[in-house]
Amino acid sequence: MPDTDFTLQYELPEHKVYVFSDRERMEQVLGNLIINAKRNVTSGGVLKISLTEQQGNLFFSIYNEGRQIAQEELPKIWTKFYRHKNSTYSGSGLGLAIVAQILSMQNLDFGAENREAGVAFYFTIPIMK
Repeated sequence: MPDTDFTLQYELPEHKVYVFSDRERMEQVLGNLIINAKRNVTSGGVLKISLTEQQGNLFFSIYNEGRQIAQEELPKIWTKFYRHKNSTYSGSGLGLAIVAQILSMQNLDFGAENREAGVAFYFTIPIMK
């Protein structure tokens, strides 16, 4: 698992954007997603965090270059204690399950998708008007 051997990229809105959420829980979501991305980024790869405005929502995405997740495995990654049989790192298997629970409790859309050279995890949250 690379600790520092990756390039961090980010994309942020040009102006302040406000959302209404439970700050502590959202910090937990972001922390878990970032830890997951760090664990899975390819050595020398890119880890990119993006916050963009899309149709009245703040779209958060964290992408890591690395091994893709098999399509049939994608729904399972949100399950408590789930670990892919070829997983090489230790952990409880609760991080993504906690993310899913917190985002579901707030009725926020979230998911994960394979990209050309890695995986992106994402969620949306309404922007306050």
